[in-house]
Amino acid sequence: MKLLLQQSFAIVACIAASVVPGVCQGAAAVRLPEGVKAVWDIEKAYRQSTPTRERICINGLWRWQPADNDTNAVPADRWGYFKVPGSWPGITDYMQKDCQTVHAHPSWKGRNLRSITAAWYQRQITIPEEWVGRRITVHAEYLNSHATVQVDGREIGAIVFPAGELDITAACRPGATHVLSMFVAAMPLKGVMLSYSDTASAREVKGSVARRGLCGDVYLVSTPMGARIADVKVDTSVRRWEITFDAALDDLAADAQYALRAQITDDGRSVGQFTSKTFKGSDLKDGRVAFTENFKAGRLWDLHTPQNTYHLNLSLLEAGGKVLDAGRPVRFGFREFWIDGRDFFLNGTRIFLSAVPLDNAQIGAAWANYGAARQSMERLKSFGINFVYTHNYGCEPGSH
Repeated sequence: MKLLLQQSFAIVACIAASVVPGVCQGAAAVRLPEGVKAVWDIEKAYRQSTPTRERICINGLWRWQPADNDTNAVPADRWGYFKVPGSWPGITDYMQKDCQTVHAHPSWKGRNLRSITAAWYQRQITIPEEWVGRRITVHAEYLNSHATVQVDGREIGAIVFPAGELDITAACRPGATHVLSMFVAAMPLKGVMLSYSDTASAREVKGSVARRGLCGDVYLVSTPMGARIADVKVDTSVRRWEITFDAALDDLAADAQYALRAQITDDGRSVGQFTSKTFKGSDLKDGRVAFTENFKAGRLWDLHTPQNTYHLNLSLLEAGGKVLDAGRPVRFGFREFWIDGRDFFLNGTRIFLSAVPLDNAQIGAAWANYGAARQSMERLKSFGINFVYTHNYGCEPGSH
């Protein structure tokens, strides 16, 4: 009876999804172990919203399989599953460890995944009905190193290292379910490069990519079709009691008048609001505009007060004051670090740093979560380390 119900459910699921090209091809995917599920329900996903935009996280188990060099045809079968984000398995050394499970299809279960240079990803996406009239994109926060994106088998474009966003508006319909497929290739910048890793003399080595695939969060994003905020940066100064709001803006009309409005909140309570002078699209420099205001923060971020943070809510206004786009809240700490001769200062107080590199993110996902990173930092703190820095090995020219 249980088997019959499972088979009936699979048939119903395929009939229900048959309006979406490629969905039922997933019936040829490997069966996941008991207790393991690929959850593609947008309603259960993490999301961030403002009055004008929203982003929805589409991390989780995706269909996955090693690929040949044919980027045109989405596979019809032989699907396994692998987690997004996550670098492809197979590379394990003193710095990097495999810690994520590949649910392999029997046809490629024995393949050496260390040697692959390309792979297919696939999952279903449902576009929220309330996204009507918005620009819809796929955003990859860390890609290594080139992804060709298809929606329902139609090639839309590419995202390239190290991160990027691709407009899929024309291929989507709010309220509808689509199949998102990505052909991801790990491509070194050069096939052969010079390495100085072992000696002062250069030697030729084969180009490679250490951490391959969709290594960062992936989002579905909706933004206004017209003028909008693309990036926000906050700079603070304790010596001058100033705050600078710096924004990258997209699709502004050259001669239209705009302004930025910045609201600073502390635990939901407004502690400051500022509006820039009006500017035109033609006034932007390298696509950005900035303005500075006096602001004396009541709480400074410091080594012993990491909880002292604020949120910036930045909006783009047209000349009449109408909000064209309200950006996502940006968390920041009001602080200033500077160097005077050989001395380091934070918020006016000289500080002494005993530093080591923190390698958790380079080793693997099991060490890069909050709990594991905190455990590493507490262990370092126990014997006198009070400062860590992140870094990246594998930075030889020609590598990604």
